[in-house]
Amino acid sequence: MADFDAKKVTKLMEERATGYASADTAAKELMEMTGLDYGVAKAFCSNLKRRGSAGIAEVRGYKKGVFPAKKKTPQSGD
Repeated sequence: MADFDAKKVTKLMEERATGYASADTAAKELMEMTGLDYGVAKAFCSNLKRRGSAGIAEVRGYKKGVFPAKKKTPQSGD
């Protein structure tokens, strides 16, 4: 596998999840970035769709502007 920029791959996945790029286009770009075979790249991009099971927040791992709240540690004796 070739060296690649993870931020560029994440941006490509975001574009696929929002509908800006088709599965075919995203697979071709991913293939060029990473050196994967076309079939593997297309399978990787196939579940990323606007109304699919993997949305943009799942691609990024967070929603922009919303970060997980810190959990309070339990106090003993309360």
